[in-house]
Amino acid sequence: MVTSLVGDALVLVALIGFYGGLARDLGATTEFLAPRLGLGLSLAAYVAGGVGALLALATVAVEVAGAGSGAAGEAAAAVGLSLLFAVVFGLFFRFGTAVYAILLRVGLGLNRN
Repeated sequence: MVTSLVGDALVLVALIGFYGGLARDLGATTEFLAPRLGLGLSLAAYVAGGVGALLALATVAVEVAGAGSGAAGEAAAAVGLSLLFAVVFGLFFRFGTAVYAILLRVGLGLNRN
């Protein structure tokens, strides 16, 4: 069963992952125009990963503490929720990278060939 806390945290982790993927590639492109801004955007991907991990860790801790089952049940819940958050973050990180690639292609007027 998914609680509203897990659902809300999944949405936030997905948005943070999307931002991280977008910032990663945008930082490499911006490096040519403004090195400081490019460095900041490149670091933003790591900051997004850290914020997403902390949010997921806090959510897992609250859910496991409130479960009230045995040690094996709590461990299984912690591993399952951690994997869920990792997969959501990874998918949306890649989605952010793909969106940036499409926007860059359209913006520069590049064709598929």
